[in-house]
Formats: sequence, C-alpha cells, structure tokens
Amino acid sequence: MKKILLYISLVLFAFSSCNLLDETDVPFPQEETYYKTENQCRSVVNGVYIPIVNIITSNATLAWEACTDLWYSGSSTQDAQCNITPSKPEFGATVWRQGYRGVNLCNDAIADIGKTTAVSDSIKNVMIAECRVMRALYYYYLTNMFNGVPFYTCEVKTYAVEDSLRYLPRTDANKIRQFMYDDLKTNALPYFTSSNGYYARTSEISGNRAGAPLALMLMAKFAMWYGDWDSAISALDELEGIYGEFNETRYPLANIMWSVKNPSESIFEIQHEYDVNGVMKAGTIAKFMMPPRDSSYYFNGVLLYGYGNSVPNVSSLRTNFRFAGFRTKGSGKSQESNTANSLFGAVPLTYDEYDSSIGRYTVKIDMDAIASGLINGSPMDKRALYKFGLGNLENGETFTNVKNYGYLWCGPEFWCPGIINSNDSNNYRLFRYADALLMLAECYCVEQNSSKSLHYLNLVRTRAGVEEISSFSGYEDLMLQIRNERARELAGELHRKFDLVRWGIWYNQTYSNTNNSKLKANMRPCHEYYPIPDVQCSYSGYILDNPTYKEYDMN
Repeated sequence: MKKILLYISLVLFAFSSCNLLDETDVPFPQEETYYKTENQCRSVVNGVYIPIVNIITSNATLAWEACTDLWYSGSSTQDAQCNITPSKPEFGATVWRQGYRGVNLCNDAIADIGKTTAVSDSIKNVMIAECRVMRALYYYYLTNMFNGVPFYTCEVKTYAVEDSLRYLPRTDANKIRQFMYDDLKTNALPYFTSSNGYYARTSEISGNRAGAPLALMLMAKFAMWYGDWDSAISALDELEGIYGEFNETRYPLANIMWSVKNPSESIFEIQHEYDVNGVMKAGTIAKFMMPPRDSSYYFNGVLLYGYGNSVPNVSSLRTNFRFAGFRTKGSGKSQESNTANSLFGAVPLTYDEYDSSIGRYTVKIDMDAIASGLINGSPMDKRALYKFGLGNLENGETFTNVKNYGYLWCGPEFWCPGIINSNDSNNYRLFRYADALLMLAECYCVEQNSSKSLHYLNLVRTRAGVEEISSFSGYEDLMLQIRNERARELAGELHRKFDLVRWGIWYNQTYSNTNNSKLKANMRPCHEYYPIPDVQCSYSGYILDNPTYKEYDMN
C-alpha cells in the first residue's frame, strides 16, 4: 500500500501543463460557498451517480455482449463490429469521458465533505464512504475497458492540479485495483453499519444506494483480476453473510428480469423511473434486447401487447449458434437439433413441418416442455425462458426467425413493458447475488477446494432447475463448468467480455464462435481492451499511447 501511495504522489507532482479530460468540468460548487448543510452535502453525493448512467447504455451492450462468444448484432455501428482504433474510439470515448468525470466528482466530494464542519463526523463518514465506493466503480469500468489508465485521487479544482494531471502515464491496472480494494476495506466498509442502514442488502438500503454490498462485490472483482483469491473469498464471504441462503423461495428466478426493480438479489442497479407525465429517467438498452418490431405491436411476426408500438426496428442481439441455437448455421432440411452441441443445451423448441419455401423444417415453441419443466425427459433450464426470446410463451406463437432459422433473440429478462420509442424504464442490474456465488465457485476451484466450489456452483444450478454437478475430470474441467455456468446465468448482463478478457481467452473464444462475419473480419487481439482515445494521447504529449494497437498498424 505504501509503495502504491508513494508512486501516485510522485506521478501527480512530477509533471505540469494542461487538463486530463477533453472537457473542463467543475460541476460542484466551491467548498468556500457550499457544503454548509447536510442537505447540500447530500446533493453532492447524489451527483456522483450521474456519470454511471451515461456509461451503462445500449452501446455498452454492443461492446460488452455483442462482441463475445454468446451474442452478436447486425448493427452497423463500429462498436458492434469491433471496428475500433485510437482515432475512432467510439464507445471508448464515452467511457473515458464519463469515467473520469465520475472520478473527479467523487474525489471532490470526498475532500470537500471531509472539510466541512457543518455536519457531524458520523454522517460525513458515511457520505464519504459512499463516494469512495462509487469512485471504485468508475475505476472498475475504466480499467476493464482500457487496462492501465491514469490514476489519481486528488481534487481537481485548480489549473495547477489540472496541469499536473495532463501528463500522467498509465498506471498498471492491477495496482489501481489493489489500491481500490484496500481503500474500500479500510476507508469505506467500517462506516457502513446496520444502525445507519448501509450494511444490508441493497434493496433494503434507502434509495438503493451504494453501500456495503457494492463495496464487497467490487473488492472481490478487483482481487480476482490480480489473482488474490483469498482476499476475494474474504469479501464474498462477508457478502454472503449479508444475503444469506440462496434458493428460489428467497430469491425467485423470475426476479432477474430488469423490469422488476430492486429485488432482494440485487447488489447494484441503475435506477430508471416513470412519473405521471412520462419518462423521468430512461435508458436505451431494451431496444437492442427486444426482438425487432415489424409494425405496431408485432415483434418479428408475433403479437406482443404491452411492449410499445413505436419501438424502432433496430439490429437486435441474437444468440451465436454455439451459445444457444436450435440448428447449426446453414443447415437445411435436417431435423438434427444443435442443442446438444450448444453451450446452453436444450431449449423449449421442437421441430414442426417442412416448409418448401425456405427449404427446411420449421420449429415451434414446445409448450408441453414448458408446462412439464422437462425436455426429452431431463429437467429444463428455467433460465431459457428469461434469457431467450422464443415468441409468445402464453399461446406458443413463435417468432419468425426462430421458427425459420432456429436462432434466438434475447429474452424477456431484458424486455421493457411500455417502452416508448428507444426509451425504456427498466433498471439496469449491474451486479447480483448469483454472480457473487459463481465467483466463490471460481475462487475455490483455483484453490482446489472442490467441495466448496461445487457447493456454490450447484446453488446457482439448483435455482435454475437443472441437475447438480457431482463429478468432474480435473480442476481444468471444473473451471470450464464454472465458466459455462457464468455464461448461462449472466448472459446479457454486461459481464461477458470482461470475464473472457480476465480469463485471457476473449479473442480466440469470440473469433471461433461469433456469427458476425464483419466482427470476425475486424477483430484483432488488441481489441480485448479499447484504445485510449487518440485526442487524449495528444493532450498528454503522447505519454499516453496504445502500443498494442501500434502492433497492428492501427491509429
């Protein structure tokens, strides 16, 4: 810790000149004229949540899900096709700008709330701890997106400080993560208590704010990136102590749907709301996660009342065949199901009739399987009904492209009832308890504690209605089972690319399994991380650069 602090201090004051971001943004009032009441301080804390709303958007879905082995999109956007370079950073420019805006807001709030004498220490400490958690969240996304990035924890309220930040080089991502882990453990967690309401499940914290659960989750995520499995387990054990026993009764699977706001399983989610006059706060992710609209309430040939009649017809996400598809890509008359070879396994579809106009057998929703919970005599994975868009599950009407070609859309977990144009009122759930349990399974697998690893893996499988795993052929096989389970449980929830990159398999895994030919043509190993925008590199006098992109002659 002392070495990290010393390094940061030296970097902060070794350089001089202009500003770190491509915008000068000092949104908070100065400490001399503000921070005079508790309400003023709380308004500042509220402000630190604003940039994360601008990061978790539909572009995040294209960048973090559509460019993986699970999903793809026919969107012509550069993010969906990995047509990314330092001069064309696309979504990377948004994450950079909003990520550092969030860091600056948090740094200012931590410093200035700490200085005020108008609020008691007991109240100040909780507000400061909350800002530390949000700062860690911004660095989580910055390091996951760009790997090493400039790192600082000081206020940015004078030109002298702005000048000093211009020439900050990249700090190793794992040094940032280690710093954040220690900061949360030492300077945030102790101030979240049962008595002040912040040491509880997030759904029980007033306003569903960042408290102990998000702090612990981020600590575990950080520790797993730099391979400190014991530290990750320590944080996850404490999280388990807050959330308790995991089963269908306490944490119903149906509540994973994003339209169910702030369920008990939630660890942190972006808050969106409607009021009587229309949309107050809305996002745009659902438009890419719903089947394309044909006309009025028809979505890909199926009438779905209640889901809006003005949704734009965009290039919705669909499954790669290796993830979940009823037939292999390009198969014609065959009635050989591809589900045995797909990662998700059997889905509730069955062959119907041969259609000479398309030269293949069509498929339809298997309503008997849904009613019985069995597919070919085996327990059906109940997550398929939420992860995949098959059609209307009440009357068995199958989406056209599912019926004709056997590929699946994203499912009702991500759909938004009452969506208006591109604006959805879903909450976007960034972390939930099942994720933490699978992280425990992974940590114990690395430590070769098979009984505990299987215990946490099977908790998630049992809620999904599938059989427990009782044996495996070595720890590599068990790790593969855990990785596959993360795909089945968390698909679409903005984790997949980060998981693949952390495991060191993003390029090969995605290249081998994507159905998107344009993505396959564009992607290079350097695309596992986004490049720092070239304009930012220019501001730094090219102290910041993108060496991995230079290897592929990308600028």
